[in-house]
Amino acid sequence: MMGTHPRKVFLVTLSFAFFAAGQTASEKLIPRTSLDGKFLDLDFPAVHIGTAEYEEGPTGATVFYFPNRVTAAVDVRGGGPATVFTDILRLGSEKPIVSAISFAGGSAYGLAAAGGVAAEIRDTKTGTPEWNNIAVVPGAIIYDLAPRRFNKVTPDEALGRAALRAARPGRFLLGAHGAGRFAVQGSYFGTPTYSGQGGAFHQAGLAKVAVFTVVNARGAIVDRSGKVLRCGNDPSAAPCGFIADRLRSVIDRQIASAAPKSDELTRNTTITLVVINCKLTFAELQRLAVQVHTSMARAIQPFHTDADGDTLFAVSTNEVNDPRMSAVNLGVLASEVAWDAVLSSLPVLDPVDKGTLPDDASFFAACAGRYAFAEGVTLTVIHEQDRIWAEADGNSPLYGFRLKQKEELVLNTSGDLIVKSQPANRLRFIKNSSGHVTGLILNPGHWPVSANRLP
Repeated sequence: MMGTHPRKVFLVTLSFAFFAAGQTASEKLIPRTSLDGKFLDLDFPAVHIGTAEYEEGPTGATVFYFPNRVTAAVDVRGGGPATVFTDILRLGSEKPIVSAISFAGGSAYGLAAAGGVAAEIRDTKTGTPEWNNIAVVPGAIIYDLAPRRFNKVTPDEALGRAALRAARPGRFLLGAHGAGRFAVQGSYFGTPTYSGQGGAFHQAGLAKVAVFTVVNARGAIVDRSGKVLRCGNDPSAAPCGFIADRLRSVIDRQIASAAPKSDELTRNTTITLVVINCKLTFAELQRLAVQVHTSMARAIQPFHTDADGDTLFAVSTNEVNDPRMSAVNLGVLASEVAWDAVLSSLPVLDPVDKGTLPDDASFFAACAGRYAFAEGVTLTVIHEQDRIWAEADGNSPLYGFRLKQKEELVLNTSGDLIVKSQPANRLRFIKNSSGHVTGLILNPGHWPVSANRLP
């Protein structure tokens, strides 16, 4: 029971390696393809979309399958891209050679999902594996590993196969799903904010344009009025203000502090697919890719930094020839659709219970101990008197905690410990049937990170 005992202290010490050991047997995991959420409905039968996830990550893959192969181009920018099969898209072929595009989490390991998509197409196609019957599946990934989560569950061939089997036309799952399952944005401004995958569709005359994107950007998402849409994980937080003001503030603060340059290579990436139904030459399609990719710097600021690995694919299903729609006008239209896609990537946030309760000495004592997220990733809870604190330590910050900086915790009405300055970040302790604390979950809800209690 909650009492009126004197306040106690939790000192939470976190230490971890950059890539910690965790579950590695992803072949034993069960892909989830029946997912609930907000969908974009689109009238584009030539595009089949499939989503699959490993909740144990959490991480996922999103596949765009074209039953009739498409022509394609690619534009790669930023300091840390990771792609597969993109060189063939730079050869200038006017023939439709691409069978699917694969997006996935898992950093470089997630590129395996593209191989799974190709293998599934191979196994379901009839005929001998001659050149015209070989699946060409370019792909790109985002970084969703430590310090966001501390296991080695990554998209693999099985997840790619599952996403392809789930592919259907007409619907695209928005928010923190598929390749965007553990995406974030806005870390340039200090606090990473949950992001996801977004999509938008528009038809002008005969021309159809669809854009799909996974926003895992170092920059922040900006609307058409210049306002930052989200700058934290508390859904009730105050508005974030204008991007121009935030950019100036960051520069002024960094100059004043003379802080060393941070190394966040590979931790951010925005991957995008533009699909049109109009026939274009390869040169026109390539310029469209460049035009749309450049335009996305309006919606994500800053963009294409040395810590981003941004990749944009542009494909044409070659279904119509509309002389009223020039390649430039298609690029303008696709650029506006891309902005809408970025805006739609922000997920619904988990509710935050800010109500606080008096200290409970027995509860605090029961939770005291060490907890391991993975090898080298531990959480030590110390029960002392007066106050409750959390402090991250190690070679890299823990998601939601700043490195070597104490954060005061309070007990809320749900029985979680929440960070007083950032109540969206919380610790929930897990008990077994005997009532003993056996582990904890950092940020329970849609983005959980689990730890086991050590003896």
